[in-house]
Order: sequence, then C-alpha cells, then structure tokens
Amino acid sequence: MAGSFTLPMLANWLLEAQSSLRAARAEIDALNVFPVPDGDTGTNLYLTWEAACSGFRQGVVLDSEARHFEATAHQIGRNAILGARGNSGVIMSALLRDLCISIAREPHAFAQALRAGTAGAYSAVAAPVEGTILTVARACADQAEEITKRGGELPEIVSGAADAAYQALLRTPDLLEQLRNAGVVDAGGRGLVVVLDSLVTSLTGVSPRRDLLQHSSRFPAKFPTTPGKAQNNSEDFEVMYHLKCESVDTLHKTLAAVGQSIMIAGIDGTWNVHVHVSPYAIADSINAGLALGSVSKISVTPLGKEDSAGNFMVHGLPAELNSPGDTLTPERIISDTRNTGYQSPQRQRALIAVTHGWGVESLLAEQGITCVPIPARQQPSAAELISAGKRTECAQLVLLPSDKDAHAVADIAATELKAQGMRATVIPTKSITQTLAAVAVHDPDQDFEQDVVNMTRASSSTRYGAVTAATRNVLTMAGECQSGDILGVIDGEIAVIGGEFAHVSCLVLDKMLAPGAELVTIVCGQDSHDSDLHGIRTWINSHNPLLDVDVIRGGQPLWPFIFGVE
Repeated sequence: MAGSFTLPMLANWLLEAQSSLRAARAEIDALNVFPVPDGDTGTNLYLTWEAACSGFRQGVVLDSEARHFEATAHQIGRNAILGARGNSGVIMSALLRDLCISIAREPHAFAQALRAGTAGAYSAVAAPVEGTILTVARACADQAEEITKRGGELPEIVSGAADAAYQALLRTPDLLEQLRNAGVVDAGGRGLVVVLDSLVTSLTGVSPRRDLLQHSSRFPAKFPTTPGKAQNNSEDFEVMYHLKCESVDTLHKTLAAVGQSIMIAGIDGTWNVHVHVSPYAIADSINAGLALGSVSKISVTPLGKEDSAGNFMVHGLPAELNSPGDTLTPERIISDTRNTGYQSPQRQRALIAVTHGWGVESLLAEQGITCVPIPARQQPSAAELISAGKRTECAQLVLLPSDKDAHAVADIAATELKAQGMRATVIPTKSITQTLAAVAVHDPDQDFEQDVVNMTRASSSTRYGAVTAATRNVLTMAGECQSGDILGVIDGEIAVIGGEFAHVSCLVLDKMLAPGAELVTIVCGQDSHDSDLHGIRTWINSHNPLLDVDVIRGGQPLWPFIFGVE
C-alpha cells in the first residue's frame, strides 16, 4: 500500500482533532443521555484529547526516526490515559493509546492500528454496550480493513473509515432505546466522528461535510431534553482515580459489586479507574483500588443532582492516603483532608479574562480575576495573555477570551503556558456575558477539570446578543442596512435592523428569550443612555415579569448594550 503514517502526520492529526473537539464540544454536550448522563461528554473528550496533545509540547523531536515515533506514540497514549475524563474520555483514551502504539510499530498498517484501537476501547469497558462509541469504532475499523484488502491508499482508507463511522453514528438510535427515546445519536460516537474527520482534513486538506446532530430527525424525542444538562434522578457519584499496580484482572468484578458504568484503562502499570456509585459505596470503590496498589488523583463528583453528601466531594487526596493496603472510610476521607496539610486549589488557580470596558474589568478584578483590558477595535495578542498568566504565579490557568475572534490567540497562549510547565486551558467564551456566566460558577476548591467542565457548561448555555450602529451600507442576513442603522446581533449573527437602540434591543431579547430562561444580564456600554435602559427593562417586566435582570455598567465602547440569557 502506498503511503504510511509519520510522526509529523500524527502530530498534525492530534492538533487538528483538538481544535475540532473544542469547536464541537457544546454540540456533543447536548447529546448526553446514556448511561448515567453527566452532560459533559464533549468537554470531557476535549480535555482528554488536550491531555494527549501535551506530548507535543514537551520538546519532542518530530521526525520519522522509529525510536522517536514509538517513544512519542507511547507518551501520547500515557498522557491520554492519565488525562481522561468521564466515560467516553476513558474509552477514547484507550482507543488512542492502542492506535498510536500500533501505528508507530507498523506505519503502513493504518487499518490494523484502527482495529487495535477499537480492541483497546472495548477492553476499557466492563460491560460493552452497542449503540455507543464502541459500535462507531468497530464500524470504521471494519471499513478500513475492507478498503485495505482492495489495495486502497492511506487517504482512501481514512476517508472510508470516517464515512463508515458517521453512518454507524446515525444508526446508534436503532441499537439503543435511550437514544431513540431522546431523539439523539450517541455523544461519544459523535466525538469519534469528529476525530476521524479531523484525520481526513489533516491528510487531504478537505473537511468532510456532516450534519449537526443535536437531535435526529428520524427519532423525535419522547420527553423534553435540555442541552448540556444532566438528566439523572439518581444519587450516583462519579469516582475516578489513578491506580498503580501490576494487574487489574479482579478490579472489574469488585467494582461491579458496588457500582456501574465501570471503565478501566491503563499503561505502564498506571490505570485510570472510573465508576459510578451511590454515596454509601464511595469508600468501597476506592478501597477496591487500594487493595491492589497505590491510589492517587481521586475525584468524587455528584452526577445530575446537588451533592446531598457534600463531605464526600474530595478532589486530589494527599499522598499520605495513597499507600498500598491503606483503607479509606468516608470519615477518614473527611478528617484526613482537613488535617494533613492538604493545600486548597484556590492558591494555585487563576482565571484570565479579556475585557473591553472599565466597568467589567473592575467587577472581575474585585472577584480576583486577572483581566487583560483591550482597547476598542483591537484583539489581545498571545503575548499579552501569556504575560498575564505568568504574572499570576499560579500553576493552573483558565483563559476566557470573551470573543470568538480571540480564540486562536488564546489557544496559542495556552500552548505556550503549558510548555512553561503550567496547566492551562481555554474556555471558548464568545461574549463578555458568557465569560461572566463562567466566572459565576467558578469554584477554586473543585478539581481543575471539573471546574472547567462547570464553567464551560455555564458559558455554552448562555445565549449572547448585542446592539450597535452600522458603519456602512451592507446586505446582511436580516436584510439591507444603511450606515447609522441600529443592528441587533444574536449569537454572532445580525438578526435585527432598526432605528432606535431600545426598540432593537427589545426585538433582540424577544428572539433570544425561550421557555426556561431565568436570568437576563445587560452590560451597558459607554454610549448607553438611561432612557434606553429604562425602556428595555420596562419591556422585560411587561413581557417576562418572572425574569431576573442583572444590569452591569460595563463601560465598553461601540456596543451600547450587550445581553446574556441564561
């Protein structure tokens, strides 16, 4: 077969997929219904893939020399396993681990590597279920092998595998009643399609065209769903930890006695363990690992409900609790984390927000947020974001760009900050109101990844809009506008054209508000007028009297009013 994988090709694919998963994570988050939904599959997959990509930011030489290829592939797998989040993240990490290692050993045998990755994904699950990411993985591996037998070259094999994955994804509701009832396709499977499409793009330069799949037209939902929200009525908790031991042969059986949704994937004697349990079985699930070896990086997170047993919300236990043969009880967890000098993550994490107005900058600064103020008609540079991150002297950094046009430089800044030894990630906020929504749920005492998940969920569930004056004559999606007309923008698209700020603002809000909306945030710019604000508030009170309204004197130029609807 002509063509084979090289290390630079692998690097390009991983970085392309990371970008694509970041862009698609809100869409994927909206698909969650099974097995015990946490509503964050897209974000978990992105964080897992981000961890895998960190291998390329540790001084690895990207050449085709076999020893570098195998060493890097191994490191990618290890990073993915140890950085995996959630059910689908653990499965994806096992798939990526075995696929990368197989590619490095046999660069000409992509179909074989895909089959190895599929086997790794199945091995990570205690009780494999069809209609999930596993089904999608097997379908693409089958197709890759078929094209290989016909003598196909690498681009043809990759494209065929991605198409087969997409078709298998569309069939997942036929195989799983939960998906069929909710009218959605499998979220993890959708993430795998994004990953494979990214490989097609990196190899051919052509991006496959796929329909967005929040809801399948063939399977209308039988009950209402809320994108990005968990639909879980149980008191389950997600327990995750790293386990150092030689073998986990007995762990599946032990965990099955106390929980469900068991995922175990490992490399080099280190295993990422994931299980859902009742609050009374949390200690038992951790003890199951301690009976085999050393446990670290413990994370306990409630699924779907507020934590009714808040004392169990323990993230990153001290090393003293991780010795082989030790036994943990809920009481021991509580007392030891309070009395062994465990340092709160609050001292180690910083949020960095891009701002365009003095009022918002002052508000965020009062909350301890590091701000990067930017003048009108300008975007931040990566250097400014990097400098702000280094000034915090924190090991964990979350970047909030507040504008979709700033996402690229934020990604560059995060990459550089990681290279300098910091844990950095970007929450792709597209408006200051999305940044404010993320900041509102920020909890520095939570595990870093869970804090990022919560902030991502809050920002992505916030619709944003704004009004401004047109600077030239132009044809828009809402019709033709003249210079000086008032434009109403919703989620980045011009949706309303009018003659007065207050009137256009009300039309924008009328389009933005939907059943279930609870809060409207109005950020007033430097050119806003109190009379317009009064008119907007009067309209809200008369049309939606139960809505909470939060007014912030933002002071931003060019945009008299910016709106957020949660």
